[in-house]
Amino acid sequence: MWLDRYGFPMQIIYRPRWSLAFFSGGVGAIVLAVIYCILAVALGLPANLTAGVTVAVSMVYLLFVVMKVRRRSLTVTEEGMIAQRDTFRVAVNWADFVDVQPKRIAGLYSVDVMTFSVGAVEPVDVRGRRRKAVPPKVHAIGADRRIQVGVYVPDWRIEPIGELVARHSSPDQDVSP
Repeated sequence: MWLDRYGFPMQIIYRPRWSLAFFSGGVGAIVLAVIYCILAVALGLPANLTAGVTVAVSMVYLLFVVMKVRRRSLTVTEEGMIAQRDTFRVAVNWADFVDVQPKRIAGLYSVDVMTFSVGAVEPVDVRGRRRKAVPPKVHAIGADRRIQVGVYVPDWRIEPIGELVARHSSPDQDVSP
């Protein structure tokens, strides 16, 4: 059993990496800035007004996206992991672990993705409010049994996650991507 110093079952909560959160919002902020500049030039707005508004709008958008991404979480316990996404929560057990595969996000960030044979999905948002249903795409793309562990912990093999995977996986399972 994985216990804290008081003897209670332990859990660790990870948030998405700052670099990935800024990357998620940065691409959109740049696109928004370009579109605004094109519209401003087409409308004949003054250059100093265009630059100021472009920077302000892009920064607000970036901040909004970073805050949204950083609300997501990965909770690691002795039994398994719980990944809280924007509109749903996925819970997986270590006993159902299948493998680890590398994946690239937008072609730039390499992250490890853990696959499990089964996962429990709940329609719960980041604020803990129940939603009407899990989006159908979640099951169609297999997000109901995959955890992008590298989004939260790039060096998960030397963290408690690596220890738990090794402890709960069979000797013939390869956890190296």
